[in-house]
Amino acid sequence: MASARENDLNPDVKIGLKLPFTRDRAGLFGQTETTLEQAGYNIQNLLLTAKGERVMQPDFGSDLRALLFEQHTDDLERRVEEAVIDSVSTWLPYVKVYTINIIQKDNTPNTMNVDIKFSLNYEPNRFNTTTLSVESEQE
Repeated sequence: MASARENDLNPDVKIGLKLPFTRDRAGLFGQTETTLEQAGYNIQNLLLTAKGERVMQPDFGSDLRALLFEQHTDDLERRVEEAVIDSVSTWLPYVKVYTINIIQKDNTPNTMNVDIKFSLNYEPNRFNTTTLSVESEQE
């Protein structure tokens, strides 16, 4: 079995699926080519899933949506950071989070953007960034 590094260097190996699902030129879902790229999509999937939302895995996900309507304070930023780090360390132990930036604008109080800079444990000098837009659900 090839290692993750070997798979990343092989142009014929696809690692996973890009989100959101879209069709590429070949008519297939878009696919990722490196483990670092796929980790970004895995982070998005994990953190945008509310705890209790996934069947048979009630602890999978994060509490980011629940924190959306909290007042924007220093304490809120700490709680968002804790929610991100707790979820990622539990469900994606191969990912190391370096920085988390929370942006909540006054003109869009129902949206919070979270920028996450991360790397893989086995390649700590290669970084990627993913941005989540956490929004309240409209009913």
